[in-house]
Amino acid sequence: MAEMVAADRWRERVIGACDEGYGFLNNLTAIDEIADDKIRVLLRLENVDDHTSLVLATEVPRDEPRLAGIADVFAGASWLQRQVHDFFGVEFLGNDQRPLIVHDGGAPLRKDALLTPRVEKRWPGALEPGESQAAPSGRKLLPAGVPDPAVLDDPEATPADIALSATGTRVRRRR
Repeated sequence: MAEMVAADRWRERVIGACDEGYGFLNNLTAIDEIADDKIRVLLRLENVDDHTSLVLATEVPRDEPRLAGIADVFAGASWLQRQVHDFFGVEFLGNDQRPLIVHDGGAPLRKDALLTPRVEKRWPGALEPGESQAAPSGRKLLPAGVPDPAVLDDPEATPADIALSATGTRVRRRR
């Protein structure tokens, strides 16, 4: 179970954990909690003396995901912070923000991210041999991860609606 930490106390708690003996950085990652409109950042630390671990978690808003950097506390955090910045758009203050990978911009692991190559190019394996382009219901089949164009074009669609439509679920449109 993760210990929840307020975003404004993140750095302070990480330093405290280091003082408590959790001096080995195991992982730093994030999860898009689209239903709550937040990005959850998770940090796993290990105590090498007694072989216990501590997981710290905090949440930042999706529209302005900023968090204090911890690269000066754990040198290995710099790379992991850049990775979380690349994939989820979380900005770690005081950290190097250069991308680790080259992609079309945006945050590709956010659930509302549009995977442009999947929209533009027919995806191999979308159909089994002998199947037609349409589903038995007559609905156009979209590759996994591609949101319904009707939902994308809807100005009232929320990020949660877009993410849901990318799973192949039909999103009820408001009238």
